[in-house]
Amino acid sequence: MFNFDRLITPKIINVLYIINLLLFLGAAIYCLFQGKVGEAFALIFFAVVSRVFFECIMIAFKNNEYLRRIAENLESR
Repeated sequence: MFNFDRLITPKIINVLYIINLLLFLGAAIYCLFQGKVGEAFALIFFAVVSRVFFECIMIAFKNNEYLRRIAENLESR
């Protein structure tokens, strides 16, 4: 329970991304109904940019996982 073999932060980041995406898309739909097409497209663009941001964070965790696997394989030889 108190070891760091499995990380929970990537799961939390996934939930935060889903919430972020829903908020951006909801705001974009609201702007469309208000007749603010430019703002709606800007919000959709920011949703894509936030995806890139969250992917950059996840790359750090994936690199850590791959490095751990490499170290385990080298230790077993």
